[in-house]
Amino acid sequence: MKTPLQMARRVLVLALLVLAASSARPSVLGAGAQDDLSGKGKQLYDHIKAFKLTGGTADVTNLTLKRDRVEMTFTGTFHFAGPAEGGAVTGAVFTGQGTMKAAAPPTDFERENVKRLLGADAVESDFKTAVLRFSDDTFPLISAGRKDGAAPATAQKLANDTDLRVMQEQGVNLPARLAAGLLNGDNPGVFFAQFDGGRRARFSYVFDPQSRIPASAFNLTGGEKGIIFQYQSSIYFSEPWMAFPAIDDYGKPGVVYSDADDVIDVQSYQLGIDVRRVPTLAMNARITFNVRKANARAIYFNVGESLSMSQQRSRLSNQLRVKRVRVGDRELNAIMEDWEGGFTVLLDKPAQQNESITLNVDLEGPFFQVLPGGFSECFYLHDNVSWLPRHGYLDRAAYDFTFRYRKRDKIASAGTRVSEAPDSEDPNGMVSQYKLTYPVPFVTFAVGPFERKSKQVTFEGRTTPIPVEFNSVPQRVLNGTNMVAVNADLILDELDNGVRYFSAMFGSYPYDSFGATFHPFPFGQSPATMMMLIPATRGRESDVYSFFAHETAHQWWGHAVVWRSYRDQWLSEGFAEYSGLLYSAKRTGDPAKTTMELLRDMRQSLLEVPSTASGGAGRGRINDIGPIVLGFRLNTTKTAGAYQTLIYSKGALVLRMLHFLMSNPTNGNDAAFTAMMKDFVEQKRNGAAGTEDFQRIASLHFARTSIAGRFGMTNLDWFFKQWVYGTGLPSYALEYEMVTNPDGSLILKGVVKQTGVPDDFQMVLPIVMSFDGNQEARTSVRANGPSTPFELKLPARPKKVELDPFNWVLSEKTASRGK
Repeated sequence: MKTPLQMARRVLVLALLVLAASSARPSVLGAGAQDDLSGKGKQLYDHIKAFKLTGGTADVTNLTLKRDRVEMTFTGTFHFAGPAEGGAVTGAVFTGQGTMKAAAPPTDFERENVKRLLGADAVESDFKTAVLRFSDDTFPLISAGRKDGAAPATAQKLANDTDLRVMQEQGVNLPARLAAGLLNGDNPGVFFAQFDGGRRARFSYVFDPQSRIPASAFNLTGGEKGIIFQYQSSIYFSEPWMAFPAIDDYGKPGVVYSDADDVIDVQSYQLGIDVRRVPTLAMNARITFNVRKANARAIYFNVGESLSMSQQRSRLSNQLRVKRVRVGDRELNAIMEDWEGGFTVLLDKPAQQNESITLNVDLEGPFFQVLPGGFSECFYLHDNVSWLPRHGYLDRAAYDFTFRYRKRDKIASAGTRVSEAPDSEDPNGMVSQYKLTYPVPFVTFAVGPFERKSKQVTFEGRTTPIPVEFNSVPQRVLNGTNMVAVNADLILDELDNGVRYFSAMFGSYPYDSFGATFHPFPFGQSPATMMMLIPATRGRESDVYSFFAHETAHQWWGHAVVWRSYRDQWLSEGFAEYSGLLYSAKRTGDPAKTTMELLRDMRQSLLEVPSTASGGAGRGRINDIGPIVLGFRLNTTKTAGAYQTLIYSKGALVLRMLHFLMSNPTNGNDAAFTAMMKDFVEQKRNGAAGTEDFQRIASLHFARTSIAGRFGMTNLDWFFKQWVYGTGLPSYALEYEMVTNPDGSLILKGVVKQTGVPDDFQMVLPIVMSFDGNQEARTSVRANGPSTPFELKLPARPKKVELDPFNWVLSEKTASRGK
């Protein structure tokens, strides 16, 4: 499933003249010169946006400025923006000679990432120019000796170009962020610097104590407040060299997540969606939210931030643009520039903490993809997440949709269809209503000449049936394409079977409807209640069944329980991948063969050499790039594709090892594993779960297992340290011999050798022994360090002794050798 955490920020590189011309649209919508706080907020924004260097100059020599872990020195001249009403100065341009240095945070990945990308131990560079934007206390620190004086044209051009460049490349409206921070009383404020003219060329640093820019523009939601990054034109996005929490956060217990400073908490959306003019999408969004920050005056929403910047699908040409914003009958101003990945609503009076407010927002834009050939009749959103205005990361809300569309089309939407009838106001139109009363993190829809196939199904844990539906496309749409005919019956059956299987394994299906819609793209995606699927009904049987099951499992791993931050996304993708393996093994006629096929592919992928963004071969092997808690940050220009392998494949293999640890090794009973997974769902249902949450719940269940009892283990801290927060990949060798005691009893005497990992690495591994008469016995041994001896008393001499023949434990290689 593609997610916000997977969707790269891309930009279309245009000449500066073209960019300047593209900004001719109005940037502020609403009540104009009204004499209220919304109008005053607009005036503040206009002043900050203008960035006129009329605030005088200051000559400095070896001036040191430290912003969190970044230290800068300046020798030259600062030119300052003129003060806004109230005296705030929010920008400066420096020319001269300077240096910056940032030591890597105390984490292995950040240190290795800097070395991988820059070939250095720290981020450091000289520079000749720097453009600073700030709402913190930077101005008094750099303005000593300030005197009146006009800025040269070259300095003013740097000021004008930088805000536009950052918006173009990253979707960030720096003036809007500064204005919102000042209006909301954010303390401390934001600091941004773009450096140029040195050996690292142009690069940027932002420190946002409220995590607004890291979260909304970079999807860094794990507590990061600082980012040092550089735009990469070859891949159309800015690549973080280093990302980090505030220095002071390292001493605090737990993680300070990005949503800690969210201004609002959205409760529900009431959406009036008009798609009669596809590919144009017109939407009236009634957004009801609770205010979290006292005296809030500015509220930021993401929309369209993940649009690709290719020529046909750019944030500039395909964005949903705000047309009007109201609270009741009062008009409000909203800031939204070209290239911006969102908008800011300026309230007309301070909002009080816990106050409930409903915004009425009108948006419009060509947000549907225009597909070639037969698929030109079908319209899919450019992005299944960012089409909706959102505040915060994967915030849960309830939904009420009303669609207006052409009679020739049908709507395939998340939620339960409540009604479908001719449009009383349009003889050529239809109106449908869908509702989703359970709060979910994101939803989607599509429009086209879909052919529905459905049935009523009663799943385990439910007393009433729910509709299960597949929205296929007619054969005329497929004619002339390379797509095979869609086997709608097979897909509908897989939806039914998958929900039944996972309801039994993970707990009852959480929603009142379930369905899928055909889409002609080479991936699956699984928003709540409505999956988007390519009809992958051909190919290796194990792959076909695991694909459908993976997407179905996301209704639990991603919706019933959503990941807490990008660092926890393996709890969604890795869990869904392993769920697909379990289902596929049951669904095919040969469970052992299917399991080994899929495991072999996963394990081998970890040993592959990563590729680079240019298509060349990288260095090392994918497994060693970083731990699975790094999420999408595992993908860099030097390690393209590492995210998919580590989060999906290694995440699944980690869960498989937990499956083994919670099974009885002598008889294979895995009831403890199923109980743990159900408990995890129930404890976190309709909420977000972090890796620490899962570790705590898994440890409680593991402590009661036979393996824990046998080896005196009380928790899984050691396991998560090695496999989730570490990159170790051991190799195992079992060396054994049969010894006959004087009394005639047989002893299996051996040693388990563990190589390729630190000496304190440990793991429990299964041993399988085969005897005459097709008899089999199973037990387990604990590898603790490089070499661990063991002895087992046996009733008879085995024909074969194998260490982990079914690949329960991840390893580079595993071998068994008898004497």
